[in-house]
Amino acid sequence: MKQYKRSLELKFTILFYSDRYKSNEKEILLPDAVVADRQKSVVVLVIGESARRANFSLYGYSKNTNPLLSKVPNLYHFDANSFATYTTAGVKSILEHTDPDKLYEILPNYLYRNDVDVVWRTSNWGEPPVHIKTYQKTEALMPHCKGEGCNYDEVLLSGLKEQILASKKNKVLVILHTSTSHGPTYNTKYPARFEVFKPVCKSVDLGKCSQAELINAYDNTIVYTDYMLAKIIDDLKQLKDYQSAMMFVSDHGESLGEKNLYMRGVPMSIAPKEQYEIPFIVWVSDGSKMVKPNKILSQNHVFHSVLKFLNVQSPVYDEGMSIFK
Repeated sequence: MKQYKRSLELKFTILFYSDRYKSNEKEILLPDAVVADRQKSVVVLVIGESARRANFSLYGYSKNTNPLLSKVPNLYHFDANSFATYTTAGVKSILEHTDPDKLYEILPNYLYRNDVDVVWRTSNWGEPPVHIKTYQKTEALMPHCKGEGCNYDEVLLSGLKEQILASKKNKVLVILHTSTSHGPTYNTKYPARFEVFKPVCKSVDLGKCSQAELINAYDNTIVYTDYMLAKIIDDLKQLKDYQSAMMFVSDHGESLGEKNLYMRGVPMSIAPKEQYEIPFIVWVSDGSKMVKPNKILSQNHVFHSVLKFLNVQSPVYDEGMSIFK
């Protein structure tokens, strides 16, 4: 286990400095876009952290980790695969229109430059350069948050509905970059009332826990994710003047002891499916865009789907990459 941890540390160090070097590259701007109508529309894109598809009951998992989302109308879920098994590359892929080894203008920067109100809230790291006005870390949100959830990712939802309503633009994109299922301390990522599966692993040395304890702790993070996504949907339902959508896509998956692997970061060429099979969950308000009967999606579907929902016309838009009709 110690040798595996040292190997991971070296691997993440290499990936960190590689991505840090790339972050200094000049962003390749995309051609200008046009907002095609005045309909009030909002998309809340939730970037999940280490959320693997196999542990969502929406996808057939035997434990009920999605007690709330399973009851929500207009909810769709698709199989999806990530392009990478670590955060920096996974988040980059979610935000780009394609997945080359170049730094193209990412979704929030592109829409902000083309007259869309963009809000970024984060409890995480490893993001590409974000060039927008409203970029908020948890410490900025904390003073206005009340309740137990403020110590967890729920802080990202504090005052969100009011912030959307205060926008002076017709088109709004909100990106919430969470850290909910980030290991190794899964048991610290959710309030006590969400510890529905017990006993749980409480050690940073995952090899010291039984696999059942480890999976219980991880599954509780999915239950908490389910709660937060349902809460976002409830808030969006109250925005009567808006066509609304919520999209949840994870940066990558997670290993929980299968083949004696833990967490993430195995190169894609040899990565186990637990590290790249991710959820892609979508909710739409009544009377808004229809959803296509898609099969397996990629993270790049996010970029084109958001443009379609907000009716932003762009030369880089690919109809075949949109989940919306």
